[in-house]
This record gives sequence, C-alpha cells and structure tokens, in this order.
Amino acid sequence: MATIGMTVVWMLVGAALAMLIFMLTHRRRTPYLHLQLDELPALHEGMQTLAGLTGGAVYEGNRCSVLQNGALFPAMLADIEAAHCTIHLETFVWTAGDLERQFVEALCSKARQGLKVRVLVDALGGSSATATRLQELRDAGVELTSYCRPSWWNMRRFNHRTHRKLLIVDGAIGYTFGHGIADQWLGDGEDMEHWRDTAVRLEGPVAGALQSVFMENWIEETSCVPAGDGCYPRIEHKGDVPAHVVSSASEEVGSKVALLYTVAIASARKEVIIQNPYFAPDDGVCELLAKMVKRGVAVHLMVPGKETDSPFVRTAGSYLYRSLLEAGVRVYEFEPTLPHQKIVIVDRIWSHVGSTNFDARSLALNEEVGVGILDESTAEELRAAFEADLRRSKELQLERWRRRPMFERGYAWLAYQLHSQL
Repeated sequence: MATIGMTVVWMLVGAALAMLIFMLTHRRRTPYLHLQLDELPALHEGMQTLAGLTGGAVYEGNRCSVLQNGALFPAMLADIEAAHCTIHLETFVWTAGDLERQFVEALCSKARQGLKVRVLVDALGGSSATATRLQELRDAGVELTSYCRPSWWNMRRFNHRTHRKLLIVDGAIGYTFGHGIADQWLGDGEDMEHWRDTAVRLEGPVAGALQSVFMENWIEETSCVPAGDGCYPRIEHKGDVPAHVVSSASEEVGSKVALLYTVAIASARKEVIIQNPYFAPDDGVCELLAKMVKRGVAVHLMVPGKETDSPFVRTAGSYLYRSLLEAGVRVYEFEPTLPHQKIVIVDRIWSHVGSTNFDARSLALNEEVGVGILDESTAEELRAAFEADLRRSKELQLERWRRRPMFERGYAWLAYQLHSQL
C-alpha cells in the first residue's frame, strides 16, 4: 500500500512539474528577424506596410490628444459622464483607493441610466481591488469580468495576463494608455508615489479598431457577443490624423507588437526615441539598435533609475547597456519616479503609445495593445515631453559603466539569463 501511495505522490509531482514547464515555455515566438533594411520605406510613406505586417489597417480621419500623467483621468471620467450607449473599460491594474472610488461611482451612475457598461479586469492585476467596490459595480448593473481567473483545471492560462489598457465610449472615442486604476497614477510624476505615464485619446474611425481589441478578450472570457447601439457605429471623420492599432494575444504564433517595434525602428532614417519602464528584450533588439546607429540614426533610450517597482527587471536589462553604449545608443535613467510610459517615436513623424513593455513577458506572453500615429504634431508633443524628462534624467557614460564593480556585472549577467521569464 505504501508503494502505491508513493507512486501516486510522484505521479502528482511529475504532473505539477510538467504543468509548470508548460506554463513557462508556452509563449509566442519572438524570433530574430532578418530585415532587408534598404527595402523598408520610411514611415511617412510606409505606414500601410507597417500596419499590414502587424495584422492591422490604417484608419484616416482621426483626432488625437496626448494626455500626460494624472491628466488622463479627468478626460476619461468626462467622456464616461457624456456617454450615450456603451462604456467598455479593460485594465491590468485595479487597486483600492480614491481613483477606484471615482471610477466606481462614474460607472455605476451610467449603468443605472441604462447604458451598457462592461469592465474587464485582469484577475492578477486586480487582486488588490476593494471587494465591496466591485460588488457596487455588479449591483448597479455593470457587467464585470475577470480575465484569466486561476483555476486548477486550467492552470496553463494563469501565466497569460491581459496587460491591455483600453477605454472605448460609444464606439467612437478610444483611449489607450500605460496607466492603471490606482492612485500612484494620480499627480504629475513628481515622486515615487506618483508615477510618470502617457496616454492618447482618439476620436474617429480608429476607435472601432480599439473596440475590436476589447471585444476579443470580452468574448474570450464571457462567451457573450455584444452588439447593438454603441458597439460598432458608423464613425465620421473627426480630424486628419492617420492611425493604426496593433495588438498581441496569448495564443498567437508570433508577437505582432514585437514585429511592430522591430519594423518601425528599422524604418527610421534620422531618429528613434524609446521610453519604457521594463527594458529586458532579447539581444536581437540591441543588435538592431546598433545597426541603426551605424546607419546614422540617433537612438535614444530612457529607462528607470533606482526608483522602480521591479529592481530585478532593471538589473536584467542593465546587462545590455554596455553593448548599447559601445554601439553609440544614448541611454538615460529617469530619476524622480518610475517612468511607466511605453513610447516609441520615429523620425519625428510616427509615434506608438500603448501598453507594451520591452520585456519578454509583454512581447511573448501578455495580451497587449497600442496605437501607431502618423502625425508630426503628436510626435513633436511626445518628443517635447521626452526632452522635459531628460532634464530629470541621468545619461549613462560608457567609461563609468565599464568600471562597475565585478559583482554588479555578474549579478546583471545572472539576472539577464532569466529575462525570458520576467
């Protein structure tokens, strides 16, 4: 009997290890891409190519507004208050606090007026929400769903998270951003209690594409297909800005956002600016950035300094800095707080704003979304914000970086060996 019992125990241990290995290895591919750089058009001519390669389309006739730091939330709450038909909100982080209260009150009010209000919160990222607040939403008639709630019969999905941040109002106004529903995103990025972040508000046909991204996760979790007023209305042109949406989903063979980042950077002729809070990609990204510098492109990378919520990811990413600095990439550490925005600006004309980090989790596992915007005014506004951030940053110097203590270099190397699981 004891032998049978031990056999069962080892079978259970083996099954648990097999499940863990599957969870950690079941991910989208982010292969090294062989690019014909001379064949890629500049982005002012090649946005259709970029959108097509990443499974999207270019939508003309949009109006775009950039919202920095806590300025996002009054704009979102005003659009929620003015909504007529539908409100769709998807977020990774939802934490107890004053911002939670404001959104619960606003969403409950609209649901009681008879609007269709659907809220999708990641089960892990929303684990610090106030249970009574969430019940208020349900009691008011808000359709509230958790993404990838853990369960013993489907542990494979636990490692898949929705990191998307979306608000779509009446199917005609769309937001994407790096923020969460948490009080650290209030304020103006002035200290560690108030993070630095960026969002865009879009009016026009591209909002329909953001709606489709929300619907993808909603249908996946609820098996319900929303339709009717405010889901896919006919949207009039609101401005003159072309835009496209890119998203990655857990079950894709390859990462569309990784492809977007790669092709957009490789299309640069003059300048690439990257601001990202979690920079620990495969080394192929560094090779590409080095190639761009060699071709005469100025490459700027802004990452967190010591003020970060993920020191280990920062350490892993720092292993790459020496090769970047040696290649001529200029690297800056933002010092006052966590710079949580996910920004790419190419040649002062094309910009990408969204939820995707430059790490393996975002590029190979998470559900992500972002918007590519072909507009000089938007690019210049984002670039001006980058220059303002430079004044609160420290530029890394190659010679000083080479002289780091041996144990720091060894720790960074060890951390980077685990970067695919971060």
